[in-house]
Amino acid sequence: MEYPLLGTEPLVVEFANTWYDDGAVDYLATPELVRGWFQAYGDLHTVDVDRVPARDATRVRELRDHIHRVLSAVADGEHPGPDAIAALNDCAALAYSSVQLSWPTGGQPAAATDSATSGTTRLLAALASEAIELAAGERRIGRCEGPGCRMLFVRMHGRRRFCHASCSQRGRQARYYRRTH
Repeated sequence: MEYPLLGTEPLVVEFANTWYDDGAVDYLATPELVRGWFQAYGDLHTVDVDRVPARDATRVRELRDHIHRVLSAVADGEHPGPDAIAALNDCAALAYSSVQLSWPTGGQPAAATDSATSGTTRLLAALASEAIELAAGERRIGRCEGPGCRMLFVRMHGRRRFCHASCSQRGRQARYYRRTH
C-alpha cells in the first residue's frame, strides 16, 4: 500500500492527511492499514513510532478525524466545532506526565519527564497535543492548491501554496494548458 506521506511535515499533519479528499479515501480504514501507515511513517523518518494494536484502530481513526477537522478549519479559516475541540482536549489530557528531578550526590541536577501513560494512549495524547500546539501556534497550516490535491501542510513561508513539488509541477502544467488552449 502506498501511503500519502509527504516526508516533510510533522507527524500530526501527515496523520491528518490519511483522511484524504474529505473522506473519499481513508488510509486508516482497517487495523492493517493503521499498522502499515505507522510503520511507513517510521521507516520514512527513521523513528520508532509505537505499534498500534488492532483493537485500538477505531480510537486512532476517531482521533484522526478530529485532528483533520481542526487542522482543516485552521487552513480554511473556519471553526471546527466544539466536538472536535473537546475531543482533542480530552485526548491530550490523557498524557499524564510530570517532570522528575534527579540529583546524584556530587553530581549535577537533571530533569526528566516521567509519563504514566503508555502504548496507544500515549501516542494519541501526543498527537492531540501536537495538533493543539499547531492549531494555536504561530506556524500556519495551508491546504495544497495543486490540481486534485487537498493535502494539508505547514507553511514554512507565506508564499508556499503546494504540499509537494509534484503538486507545484502539476499546477504549472495546468496553468500552461489553460493559457495555450
